[in-house]
Amino acid sequence: MSFYHGKKVLIVGGSQGIGRALAVQLASQSASVYVAARGQQALDETVELMKQAGGAGVVGSVSFDVTDRDAVNAASAQVLEALGGLDVLICNSGFAQAELFSKADPSDFDRMMAVNFHGHVNVVRSFVDHFIGQGHGDICLVSSMMGFLPLFGYSAYSASKFAIIGFGESLRQELKLHGVRVTMYYPPTTETPGLARENESKPAAVWKLEADNSFSKTYTAEQVAQSMARCIERGVVHGMIGADSKLIYTLNRLLPGLARSLTDGEVKSAVKKAQTEAPPR
Repeated sequence: MSFYHGKKVLIVGGSQGIGRALAVQLASQSASVYVAARGQQALDETVELMKQAGGAGVVGSVSFDVTDRDAVNAASAQVLEALGGLDVLICNSGFAQAELFSKADPSDFDRMMAVNFHGHVNVVRSFVDHFIGQGHGDICLVSSMMGFLPLFGYSAYSASKFAIIGFGESLRQELKLHGVRVTMYYPPTTETPGLARENESKPAAVWKLEADNSFSKTYTAEQVAQSMARCIERGVVHGMIGADSKLIYTLNRLLPGLARSLTDGEVKSAVKKAQTEAPPR
């Protein structure tokens, strides 16, 4: 029987992309799954897909903005009542915006930190007493590969994803005392609607850097969702997909100087190509 059979799950940021793929997969394994995001239409579409997945659990949705603490708290009470508790909380809300720091508006940093970092904190805070009280459960904080290895053009995004890891490490130590596990997951470049929106305004040099990168590849939302589900099940603290991601993570931890040098070389090459070639749109 699946680890998720009968589990009560909330996926924040579950209306599309990785969150939607994960919701459908867990629903098909007879988990009871609620998805949360701002857009009700996309949530309704995800709920319909979960119903079609054929599982035996309860499925539903709740709409709120993760930056609105009052709305998050009200929604958490609604979810706990609808599901009769909660076993797995997945914080997957967030967005990316690629831009050069010298060109960025200060408000871009404020918004990315508010959604990507404070959004996670707000959601976890609204459920933490429940998890401590029941003495078990899993919380997954979705960061990014750029949460440990920043990349040219992503100063605001990387900062927000680094912050999740600092928060997650401290949270893990605290909740472990209460029997609650915390997983931090690092998705790589993934084919999602969010990536498509990000690509609309991506600087040419960043395009070249990602398109020609020697160290990583692009995954589908379904592949990443499967990996994330396995990492949560196994209680993996730092989860990621693929040998490429694991190589980058290990290299950065053991030989940070070499990792930095290799990345600098990739950036230099991408900037040079962007000056003479059209971006791969």
